[in-house]
Amino acid sequence: MARLEFFVVAESVSIDMQTNRASVFNILENFNPSVFPFTVHSISTMTLWIQEDGDADTDFQMVLKVTTPSGAEVELPTNFKIPERRHRLVNNLVGLTIDGPGDLVFEIRLNGEHFASHTVTVNSAGPSVQPE
Repeated sequence: MARLEFFVVAESVSIDMQTNRASVFNILENFNPSVFPFTVHSISTMTLWIQEDGDADTDFQMVLKVTTPSGAEVELPTNFKIPERRHRLVNNLVGLTIDGPGDLVFEIRLNGEHFASHTVTVNSAGPSVQPE
């Protein structure tokens, strides 16, 4: 079965079309919202899979599962093959609403098997300013 080289959760990912170089911008570790609910406009994840013996013609299913602090879940399935030694996958989430503090958990499963997770801490809303 394919081997996961890395999994990263960031604000955005860019792949240069000429060189195939990947750039990851603002790796996510925590959010400090001023109010709840709040919407995260863009989140990108990137995984790099390494082909193992016998993987060349295998159809893999990767599921990116996102669990919000309130327990709401979003699953993004992606089927892929690894035609060469390495294969990169990028997933983009747009408009994820978070309604309270706690852990925002990103999990990678391949063919139903847990491979990796990344937790982003959502802190309590900052103090509100009351108009005078």
